Amino acid sequence: MDNYALKLLNQGQTTVNNYLLQNYHQIGVSNEALLVYLLIKGNHDLIVPMPEIGDLQQQTGFSEQKLFNLFHQMIEKKLAAITQIDVEGQKVDAYDFSQMYEKLGLLKSQEQDTQQQDDKPIGVNQRQAVFESIEKEFGRTLSPIEMETISQWLDIDHYTPEIIQMALKEAVLSQVYNLKYMDRILSNWEKKNLKSSQQVEAYRRKRKASESEPPARYSGPKIPFINLSGKPEDNQ
Repeated sequence: MDNYALKLLNQGQTTVNNYLLQNYHQIGVSNEALLVYLLIKGNHDLIVPMPEIGDLQQQTGFSEQKLFNLFHQMIEKKLAAITQIDVEGQKVDAYDFSQMYEKLGLLKSQEQDTQQQDDKPIGVNQRQAVFESIEKEFGRTLSPIEMETISQWLDIDHYTPEIIQMALKEAVLSQVYNLKYMDRILSNWEKKNLKSSQQVEAYRRKRKASESEPPARYSGPKIPFINLSGKPEDNQ
């Protein structure tokens, strides 16, 4: 290994939490604020001694005022706080980024709660309600194959009972009383990443609004009419 490579290694390395890199926007950290945090953190994570603004200016190319604004924004968003730490027996000012990691931890917890809700098995009563609703709207008893199809929607495709009920309503409004039509509706919603009733309703409203808009009038140059029939034109 050459001397240049050894010098680079001797500069040390900054380790970064992967979850922070993947989700910093979710907790309100801007690209510029993340860059500044990475530049000043060094071997620290939570408590970071206040840096020399001149050094940061040189590293980032940001003005002194912009750097102050970035730190102020992080404090306002409760991503950081000013504190003091002991360095070689001296009290020095520092930034405490504990709040940023607390927000990150809360985001992770919310994701886990959502995942647990998604993985929660469909209750017997909910399942029965789906079967009964479809039988009622179709006006007949479901066949064993149809019941198996509905079970696959719930257990394999993980469509929620609420979404299936909405697909049923769509089919009934179209006066199509079969599961194949419902399956096409559900597949179409899945392709559009519509997972909840709120998302489906928003999609419906948007589609209805676009359908109700009058077609755009032609605003280009006038196109002359050419009579290919040979018959005299009716000027009336």
